[in-house]
Amino acid sequence: MKGKLPAPAKKRGKNPESQGGDGAIAAKAARRKPPFLGLIGEYWKLTRFEHALMLAVAVIIAEIIVLGTFPPLETLFFLTLIVPVFSEMGSFALNDYMDVEADRINKVKGRPLVDGTIKKQSAFTLSMFSFATSIVAAFFINLPALIIAVFYNLLAILYNTKLKDLPLAGNAFIATTMAIPFIFGAYAYSEAPSMTILAIALLGFISGLAREILKSTEDMVGDSKARGSKTLPLIIGREQSITVSGMLFLLFVPLTVVPFMIELSLGIVSGALLFLADVPILAIAFSLFYRREDAFLSKARKYSLAALFCGLLSLMLASMGF
Repeated sequence: MKGKLPAPAKKRGKNPESQGGDGAIAAKAARRKPPFLGLIGEYWKLTRFEHALMLAVAVIIAEIIVLGTFPPLETLFFLTLIVPVFSEMGSFALNDYMDVEADRINKVKGRPLVDGTIKKQSAFTLSMFSFATSIVAAFFINLPALIIAVFYNLLAILYNTKLKDLPLAGNAFIATTMAIPFIFGAYAYSEAPSMTILAIALLGFISGLAREILKSTEDMVGDSKARGSKTLPLIIGREQSITVSGMLFLLFVPLTVVPFMIELSLGIVSGALLFLADVPILAIAFSLFYRREDAFLSKARKYSLAALFCGLLSLMLASMGF
């Protein structure tokens, strides 16, 4: 009896990942490419859109204080929101474009350019488009708004290319971006910001500076190797920089009552939100004096952002009488 011939072996297709080179890169990129909704999430992470929302809230707070009520839902109001939102998007997209190598060295998680879910060129294009949109929107508001938009967008470009590598200069610029939305919102509806708005802007500056010094401390290795930076932690040391950040957070808490001493009235709801803002910031401030591990620094920045958002809501509701 004749034996059956063995069936011919099926030809196995070549695995592009097994060959290395461009094939492996393309295969990995294809596997990482998210669906449409996932892509929106990646752009949210690229632009840190939660920061844009906070800047928009800051503008609204200043407008409510100036007008004594919520701004009318007209073209001017929406233009005042477009300016800070797109300026923030442009700045963060450019930041990741310039820092992709430093982020790889620092092993930063959740950065789309490092993960390969968004192309570098796409981030750069989005950045330039966002800056342009911000300036065009400011043009239709008034001259002070246009000057602020142009000045800060140019500074954002300078920051990402040079200022962030200098001790304290880059941190100070980012801190001013936490303050300027209040002043911008005031100029949109008045000739000059009031003392109350200037006091709130100062709070934004102090909290922003504290958070940015922490960020520089986290990024020391990558900033030094990839950019040759001379940031504050690289000049005065990691421990001293964390101490400075803690002292700034500590200074922030008692100053939160100043706007209420000048003009605003603290109600039950706004008071509760202010409590939810001050207590975590105070806890973070004291913790920074004895907890120095990188994991805690990252958590401190995230928790402080949430606390600051509660503070913004407190100011908004207090300005509306709640």
